[in-house]
Amino acid sequence: MRIVAVTAVISLVWAGAGFAQTPATSSGDDAAIRRVLQQQDDARNRGDWKALGELFTSDAEQFTSAGQWRRGRADIEKGVAETMTTTYKGGKYATKVETVRMLTPTVAIADGPFEISGIAGGSGTRRGHTTYALVKSGDRWQIAASRSMVPTAVGPTPPR
Repeated sequence: MRIVAVTAVISLVWAGAGFAQTPATSSGDDAAIRRVLQQQDDARNRGDWKALGELFTSDAEQFTSAGQWRRGRADIEKGVAETMTTTYKGGKYATKVETVRMLTPTVAIADGPFEISGIAGGSGTRRGHTTYALVKSGDRWQIAASRSMVPTAVGPTPPR
């Protein structure tokens, strides 16, 4: 009886571990996700706000490194256009996707640093990190959410 109980427990642990594993990223999905994020950078850099918006779901959310919330595709298009034609005018946006992690076959998280170079008259640069949540509908990946941040030192947050 003891052997049966131990075998049952081990079987349950193995079964649970199998269900808890994150799905592997297929090379096709990984490449498609990276392509969407590259297309986002390209659209920003050429000022094509509609093309940028199409990369996001209609109900997407974006939290910027400046602490601004943008909710919905239209708000994201408007907000990105505003900052890229004022504060970051002339800047070149670049994201380096370091990791893509599949949560399910149709939901993924992508992480990596971003840089906006050539701002403030060409001499300034803003660097930070962004996490993207992407969803797949059919064979198309879109950005459902992005969260950007600029790291600060450990300890109390410096005053603004």
